[in-house]
Amino acid sequence: MKFYGYIVRTLSCFLLLFATWNPAGYSYLAWIGEDDGTRLSAKAAVGVLLFAIYVVYLRIAWLALGVLGIGISAAILLSGYMTLRHFDVFDGQAPFWTGYLMLTLASVTLAAGLCWAHFKRRVIGTSQVIYPPP
Repeated sequence: MKFYGYIVRTLSCFLLLFATWNPAGYSYLAWIGEDDGTRLSAKAAVGVLLFAIYVVYLRIAWLALGVLGIGISAAILLSGYMTLRHFDVFDGQAPFWTGYLMLTLASVTLAAGLCWAHFKRRVIGTSQVIYPPP
C-alpha cells in the first residue's frame, strides 16, 4: 500500500467519527436528536450503515493492535494532550475545542489500527491473516 492508501484510511476514520458526533452539531446524533417526526426510515438506515462501518473498522483495529496496542496508542495521544494543556496550548475550560481534539485523537488511534497491518507488512515483511470467528 502506498502513502495515498494511508491518507485515505486516516481521512475515512476522521469522516466516520466526525459524522457520528461533533461539537458543531452537524452530525448523525444531532440529526436523530431533532424530534420532528419525519425521515425516520432515513435516520434508521444511516444508523445501521454507521453501525456496520464501526463494526468493520473496530474489528480491524482490534485485530491489528490488540488491547495492548490500543492502550499504548491512546496513552501516548492522551499524554500529549495533557502536556499541551499543561503548557496552556489548549484551554481546559473550552469544551468546544476539547471535543474536537478528543475526536481527532480517537480518529488517529482508529487510523493507526487500520493501517498497522499494512505498515507491518511493508517494514517487517510478515502478513497478518484474519481467520473467521468460531
